[in-house]
Amino acid sequence: MELKRLSVLLIFSLAIWIGCVPPMYEPPEAQQNTLNPNWENTGNISAAFISTSRTIGVGTNIGSPTFNVSFIASASNIDSLEWVFPGAIKNDSISEVTETVEYNAFGRYDVGLKVYNTEDSDSRYYENFIEMYYKDDLIFGENDPLIWSITGTDTVLTDFTQPTDAEGNPYSNWITVPYSSPHKVVARKSFEDFPRNNLILEFDYKLERQSVIYIDDASITGTSLASPSMISYVSSQDATADDLRIDSPIAYPGAKRFSIEYDSIPIWIASRINEEYFEHVILEMPSKSDFTIRMVKEPQTMLTRLVPFDLDSTATNTSTPVADTTTATPSDDTDGDGVTNLVDVFPFDASEQFDTDGDGYGNNTDNDDDGDGYLDTTETAANSDPLDRTSIPNYVIQHVRYPYTLNIRNLTIKIKEEN
Repeated sequence: MELKRLSVLLIFSLAIWIGCVPPMYEPPEAQQNTLNPNWENTGNISAAFISTSRTIGVGTNIGSPTFNVSFIASASNIDSLEWVFPGAIKNDSISEVTETVEYNAFGRYDVGLKVYNTEDSDSRYYENFIEMYYKDDLIFGENDPLIWSITGTDTVLTDFTQPTDAEGNPYSNWITVPYSSPHKVVARKSFEDFPRNNLILEFDYKLERQSVIYIDDASITGTSLASPSMISYVSSQDATADDLRIDSPIAYPGAKRFSIEYDSIPIWIASRINEEYFEHVILEMPSKSDFTIRMVKEPQTMLTRLVPFDLDSTATNTSTPVADTTTATPSDDTDGDGVTNLVDVFPFDASEQFDTDGDGYGNNTDNDDDGDGYLDTTETAANSDPLDRTSIPNYVIQHVRYPYTLNIRNLTIKIKEEN
């Protein structure tokens, strides 16, 4: 009985142990990576190839673009091959190891290759392998259909500058409109013979706040509220102690600053200052093959400021007063200059009567009657009062209230990818 009970126990324990052992691992069947159901990636030889280009940016905005791409079959141990280039202009032969084809329209293109030998064959077919799109060089000028034309009454060519790299070479696809162009700046470009559907306009932009600006001291000349100075700005690197420093506000108001127009219709507007980084913009455009794009930087808010004249080092007295302790009767006019002694500060000097600044020098001798550090002649010319110490000559200037620089780069037009 004990032997039988022991046998049952061993059998039961063995059953439990077998149930805890994991099943034997069997790798899953390899998944077939089929890019096109008609062309299978099978066989012992490889239909591999390389190309001289895949993503092609062409700066042709009028007419059809043209670009050649060479393909090289890198497969080995093959007896024959066959290329497929849908949408391209092919050579007479499509069975050479090296083939060069022409693309003459913006879009995406498939490429396929089949290879054979006596034992096997293989194929590759890649959808959208080649992409040709419009890439703008952001070059600006006048009356040239191939570049951006400046428009508007205030826009000038010097409104557009190209940033440079460490070696001083300008970037070909990056343009800026500096804060020193406070007026409205507009550029226009025409596009013709583009695909009618699914066009995407893309670009990067940055509205960069200028925390400090400097005004060239030599350009501060205006003294009239009706015609303030047309001042010139200098960079912080070139500024001197004589130049006027202006600190910008920390917060800028939300206002329209930069826009994109499609056939004169605004399709995108920017107002927020994003000085720390570029933002990428993607815009779907209407279905037209001929159209125009305008880039518009709005005029900046201007601030009128009074800038005091520099003190004149020659604003000093030109003669030494003569002390005279003689008393005079107040009601008399001792020196006979027509001003009674009661009012005449110099009752014994017929050439002087008044001393506005109380420095002991009569106004007729003193070249700075009110003692404010400015010549009387300067104050008269600047419409300030030479007899009022609180009235000083000022320049009247206007400068940008919220200075910012507009940056645009990497502007392209592409065909929208199919979902």
